[in-house]
Amino acid sequence: MKLKKILSAVCALTFAAVLAGCSVDFGTNAEVSPETVVAKPTRFCFTGELDITYEEFSKEYMFYLKSYGITEEPSTEEMCKELRNNIINNQIYDKVMLLKAKEYGCDVLTDKEKQEIQEEFEAEIELQIKDLGESADYSDLPEGTEITDEMKLERGKQEFESILEACNMTRDNIYKWIESYRISQKLLEKIKEDIDPQEAEDILNEYIDEIKAIYETDPAAYEQGDYYVFWIPEGSRRIKHVLLGFDDETMSAIREYRENGDDEAADALRKEKTAEFAEKQAEVEKALDDGADWNEILLNYSSDAAGSSLYPDGYLVVPNGTAYVAEFQEASFIPEEIGERITCVSDYGLHIMIYASDAKVTEKERNDIIDYLKYNLAQNEFSERMNTWIDEYAFDIDNEALRLNNTTSE
Repeated sequence: MKLKKILSAVCALTFAAVLAGCSVDFGTNAEVSPETVVAKPTRFCFTGELDITYEEFSKEYMFYLKSYGITEEPSTEEMCKELRNNIINNQIYDKVMLLKAKEYGCDVLTDKEKQEIQEEFEAEIELQIKDLGESADYSDLPEGTEITDEMKLERGKQEFESILEACNMTRDNIYKWIESYRISQKLLEKIKEDIDPQEAEDILNEYIDEIKAIYETDPAAYEQGDYYVFWIPEGSRRIKHVLLGFDDETMSAIREYRENGDDEAADALRKEKTAEFAEKQAEVEKALDDGADWNEILLNYSSDAAGSSLYPDGYLVVPNGTAYVAEFQEASFIPEEIGERITCVSDYGLHIMIYASDAKVTEKERNDIIDYLKYNLAQNEFSERMNTWIDEYAFDIDNEALRLNNTTSE
């Protein structure tokens, strides 16, 4: 939402004040008339359409202060100064963006877009009222009064209207913020049309070449990253499994044997304990043959139910991988047909494994990545154009009126 995005731009500046529970003491410049133009272009002639008045600035500045509970005082002087600087620059950005959106034909909203903005606006107002109601001070009520949801809603509405009145704002101002953001997204989409898809595809291919080099040099490094989103080695598989796990005592004994170099005793113990799973293994195999719900099988039998649930398509196992125990890694590539099952025993227990599918990045997934990269390229182009446009207009900012001069006191 536009309002949240505006506020989030300065969250880092205001968090300290919020956590400290500061009260509000608005610090607008009473000596400046509301009609005073505090920012305007100097390099081109405009009939005031890009001018920003002190009234426009002060509404947004006061709304920030009120929303985050910031007091202008010596300890917050630099923070508030930076906040004022951010706001005026954000308003310049919006003015130029809306002008360019008009030039590109992106300023006209469809009925559907207007409806979406209205819904977003109403949801934002509702959220603001709810938050204000939750955080309101109810100390004015008789002791022991039960604060109901209805009371919170009513108090939230009162607090919200109080903020708007204190900031000389109406709800329409908030609507315009959301509308402006939606128009900026339309302009971004328009600029995106100028991006060559091949450029995004070239970026992806270069990245894939780097990933391949990583895998060929060190499969473990490949497995430890999220590289599979972009490229998966040929021959990789998705493996589902049900782990009939050894109890902690057995695993501890096996581990101790291994540490003491007695692999023969470790193997003998796990063979002995695996035999105890015969009945349970038969139950799992029957459930699988009968087509029982996979999640139910996991919950009823697998010691790795939580881990397996994170990978509903199965674990990704790549050739020469080291992410899994050697027995699991090796057994994963024995089945020849998808759907075929195999078992193996590791120091964790008996694995009933299913060759679920071949693992690969689908054409749709690849296209989604290319589209995402194209969007990023468009965002970069959008930012560069906006910076160029703003520089071309050479805005003159009234630093004195906005209290942006390098002074240590106001």
